[in-house]
Amino acid sequence: MAAVRDVRIRPAEVRDLAGVVELWGELARLHERLDGAFALSRTWRRAYEEYLSHLLGREDVLVVVAESQGELVGLAVGRITLLPAFFRRRRRGYIQDVYTREGYRGQGLGRALVARLEAWMRERGVRRVELTVAVGNAQAEAFWERSGYRAYMVYRGKDL
Repeated sequence: MAAVRDVRIRPAEVRDLAGVVELWGELARLHERLDGAFALSRTWRRAYEEYLSHLLGREDVLVVVAESQGELVGLAVGRITLLPAFFRRRRRGYIQDVYTREGYRGQGLGRALVARLEAWMRERGVRRVELTVAVGNAQAEAFWERSGYRAYMVYRGKDL
């Protein structure tokens, strides 16, 4: 494991697809253990790679990776959305995914990934950033609290 100072954070490129899919799969499996609502399809790898390839290069999306000695060890995905005109602050940032490999946690890498997304959003006129956290993910809850994000809405779901 390298020190965080030896980790480079950069925008993801097409050559990173396989590594990003692997990182996202680790995050997805973590969520899958928390709740069956996150259950992955048998074809999740191919589907996520397709989805990700559509995100790369979009003006309203930033995918960043953390790279250490040629290995991807962290991932963050953020997007900018525009709410309907009846909201005062229409331009919103949304942090979709943040994940760091287990051996790299607790060293500030997650904060660095989030800071990169926040800076990108701020440069584009975003003044509010939102995200969701899976219920039962205490580590993520604590991380987001420390990062200044407060709960203001609760999403609920029901299987039919």
